[in-house]
Amino acid sequence: MMETKVFADDFSCSFSEPRDFFQFLGERKAKSKWMTAPSKDLRFEPVEKGSALGDLYMKIYDHNGAADVLEDTMENTSLLLKVDGKDYPVRSCAIKTVLERARISGHALNKVSKTVFAEILNYCMGVASGDSLIKIADQKVSAVHGGDPKDYTVMEMLPLFKAVCDYLDKEYPGNQFMTAHFDHTIATAIWRLDGQADQLLDTYRREVAAKGLNPAKLIPALRFSTSDVGMSGANLYPILLAGNESRIIPLGYPLRTQHKSGYDMEFFEEQLGLVYAQFEKAVDKQVQLLNIEIRYPVTTLMRVLKRIGAPKKASYEAMDYFVAIHGDDPCTAYELFMQMSDVIFSAQCDGASGLRIAQLEEIVSRALNVNWHEYDHPGDFKW
Repeated sequence: MMETKVFADDFSCSFSEPRDFFQFLGERKAKSKWMTAPSKDLRFEPVEKGSALGDLYMKIYDHNGAADVLEDTMENTSLLLKVDGKDYPVRSCAIKTVLERARISGHALNKVSKTVFAEILNYCMGVASGDSLIKIADQKVSAVHGGDPKDYTVMEMLPLFKAVCDYLDKEYPGNQFMTAHFDHTIATAIWRLDGQADQLLDTYRREVAAKGLNPAKLIPALRFSTSDVGMSGANLYPILLAGNESRIIPLGYPLRTQHKSGYDMEFFEEQLGLVYAQFEKAVDKQVQLLNIEIRYPVTTLMRVLKRIGAPKKASYEAMDYFVAIHGDDPCTAYELFMQMSDVIFSAQCDGASGLRIAQLEEIVSRALNVNWHEYDHPGDFKW
């Protein structure tokens, strides 16, 4: 069953209990390692299904009881990394850092054969200076970072998540672990901060009610995300959860800790201490949206969604839902921003990955900083 195949490139899982999540992260750490090697010594080999080299490696992996690991690799990257006399299958999420380390990019790389792609990588790595820091996780290469401390600093997932949990238990009594998600690109968890809802949202609720709007059931929450493969720093996101479905309303203003020199656990714990102030800043921005009157809400909604890079299909679905409820009567930028959260909710309903949800939260958050009046004018909209 796929849920037991943690090595698979598309493996993902979710948790409702922190103990289970922490145990899982501990198991991942036990089955992973970091290794350093000169970049010029790294060599990639193509292992395409049906090729002579692929068949040879399949016999070797089958003999070692790892045929399913190589088979999954053949269905994805079709690459092996040879380092220190050993070969490791390359996971899809590693390609981003591999290309960065090789200092190459371009859409044409997706069109060449795996054999040519491996040759390009080997040539570029052969002239690269310095070391590479390689993450091996569950029998595959997950990342190839720069090996200099200024390039990348390892911050293990389990201590980070435990630090968030411990801090919230101490400073935010009544918090509730809601959910966690893991895939090979990113790990993320959300805590509800029910105990601080009145304190954090009192002014916000009064301002919403003063505008004649219904202050929906909103709960402050904190999402923490981190990645070992260059997809995310150790980032703390103030968010709101709306309604019985706990729809995510991004608030922007994340507290970021980069995986680079000068950033460590001590710095991350200092960031945790700023969470409350960050909530206040974010909620104040929501209140400001209440004071921005929009004359042409439907076209303004779509223009802003296009401007911030929201997916087209989900944007039109959000527009249809808005029209069904509000029509095209004038409203506030706050109402439009709340509607934009449908882009995230739609992706959640479609089973989007944790990385994709995090990306959509970042995209929707961009709307907090646009000049709404620039998009509020008559005229037809075309995507």
